[in-house]
Amino acid sequence: MATPSADEQFNVEVLKLLLQVAWADDEVAERERALILGAARSWGVQEKTIASLMERLDTGEPLPSPNLSLLKTRPDEALEAARALVAADGKVTEEEKEMLEQIRQMIGG
Repeated sequence: MATPSADEQFNVEVLKLLLQVAWADDEVAERERALILGAARSWGVQEKTIASLMERLDTGEPLPSPNLSLLKTRPDEALEAARALVAADGKVTEEEKEMLEQIRQMIGG
């Protein structure tokens, strides 16, 4: 199998980030889930990778941490995706606000 391109690798890390953000309030709303799946597919993330990450979410297994070094290469894109996800369910919790600020501090932007 070919090595994933830099864009593909970045997109997988953004997907991991989105899963962390969605879980910040200890629940993933159906709207958030749909947004994550739609984004992952539109970004060309392999179905196998998507299924693996969603299974971990569904079974309560720890989610993998995103590669912050890779996200730092394009912080505005990563933050934009995280902000869109937070707004997707129509409510922004304190936990989600705090997580967005933590992300901004960790990756810049």
